[in-house]
Amino acid sequence: MFLGPVWPLWEWLTDMKTLVTPRHVAIVGCGFTGTSALYQLVTGHPVSEITLFDASGQFGPGYPYRPDECPAYLLNNTTDTLGVDPANRRGFADWLEATGSAPGFDPSGHLPRRLFGTYLQAIVTAARTMAEAKGIKVNLVASEVLGVRELGSGLVEIRFEQGAVTADAVILSTGRCPNGEPLPPAGSATYIHDHVSCQDIDRIPGDAKVHILGASLSAYDVINRLFSPESGCAFRKADDGKLRFDPGSNRRSVVLCSRSGRMKSAQSRHPLKALREPALARLARVRSPGGGSLSGVAGAVVALARDQRAEVDWRAFLAPYADCRSQRDLHDRAGELLRNAIDCARSPGGNFLVDLYSETQTDVWDLFASRFLAPGEEVEYRRNWETAVLGVSAPCPLETLERILALYEAGRLTVIKGISGVRADPDRNGYVLDHEFGSEFSEVLVNVTGTTDRDVMSDRQPALTKDLVDQGLLRPHMLGEVKMPGAAVDLDSMLLPGSSRIYLASMLLWGPGFFVSSAFMMATIVRLILSDMFGSADAIARNESPERLRGR
Repeated sequence: MFLGPVWPLWEWLTDMKTLVTPRHVAIVGCGFTGTSALYQLVTGHPVSEITLFDASGQFGPGYPYRPDECPAYLLNNTTDTLGVDPANRRGFADWLEATGSAPGFDPSGHLPRRLFGTYLQAIVTAARTMAEAKGIKVNLVASEVLGVRELGSGLVEIRFEQGAVTADAVILSTGRCPNGEPLPPAGSATYIHDHVSCQDIDRIPGDAKVHILGASLSAYDVINRLFSPESGCAFRKADDGKLRFDPGSNRRSVVLCSRSGRMKSAQSRHPLKALREPALARLARVRSPGGGSLSGVAGAVVALARDQRAEVDWRAFLAPYADCRSQRDLHDRAGELLRNAIDCARSPGGNFLVDLYSETQTDVWDLFASRFLAPGEEVEYRRNWETAVLGVSAPCPLETLERILALYEAGRLTVIKGISGVRADPDRNGYVLDHEFGSEFSEVLVNVTGTTDRDVMSDRQPALTKDLVDQGLLRPHMLGEVKMPGAAVDLDSMLLPGSSRIYLASMLLWGPGFFVSSAFMMATIVRLILSDMFGSADAIARNESPERLRGR
């Protein structure tokens, strides 16, 4: 008689334990983030089965780090700050030393992205070996996931082209968003809308004038490729220490076209350290969730800069071309910005904003995750500040900026700002780019603006995204009544709204959270997800503190 009422209670407790401690975790997308999730699961969590999905059939490198990619595409982070575990940012460097894959590498330098892809493949192999030793089953499924839904039994069903599997929880680590739709053809003009794993760039004639639409790090990748050693040119240090362009047989020129005309900052050669604690003390004064202001944050940053004997000119930062009245003025100012960015990167303390973000990026994430800005203030940030901030939060390698300046001073690179439209002109076999001071005609156009479509309602989204939208689990991020890029998500756990088992770890977090195209930040987000998924002490500590990512 005693066992009767106890047995249902035992079953209920078992179900609760299963809910808190998943045994089978599915990971959708196995690029960097998926690889980090695999590694962290195998090394630190009590799973019995992991199922990895990747439509490409390549597990590890993902979209940007394919081992067969162009060697001119460089990592934007220094070698000694990369790894799949946020607790070990030297993971990549340690692997390079152990394998001899890059003899004599500079830890503070920037290696080809494809070498990092090889490292990620090695991590997948190592994780599978560790899993086998621990009795953890790892399934690799080379297929596109078409849908994910929670079942009444507490499981999650993952549907793919060949069938379906169930798991206790799923991490959506599909990474990048779909490419934008290509422009219509313009006669015999060359149009390239995806520069990754694209051999067409190497086939561009050696005397072509190439227009690059966009001024992101991808645009700089394309410039590096157009003027790689294989193209017949070289970059050499002159007696004054400056880099000079030696054209050789390469007669190409580049027109860099974008809305903002902004030039990236460069990684510091002498980064400031010990900025974190003073930064936290200052930022705490403006950390009033829902009521913070951009002016309060700007003032706190200026005060921090003064502590370091640095200066921040917000007017020049937000509107660097404010007094330019002609294309000539604009182009000249772009040269000034390039030279200043290089000087700042070389000078101890000169790159204050870059160094500040590098030291406090998890704190910046926490600020945005806590919704410390009033909705109207955050809309203002997203629309008018974010592009400028990305210049310092996503800087480029110093050597890349030095090459761009060398091309600029050799008359091979022009900067155009205020792009308002691109029109195909098939009669003239080209495209017309309307800009602030007129228009440009292009016979060779490379478009790098279409890889971050963060509108969850877009027709270009893949089947999985559309399936989640149809279920109401995936919806746009809202600031008040304003629809913003990115997906609504619980930033304490990265769970989709209304879900208890479907976690988001993709570019769609850029919107409710801060910019996420950083290996360290994505590995940190994976750690947050796993601590929530497994109910660890870290998750409990997080609930006791408003600081979501610090020290985790």
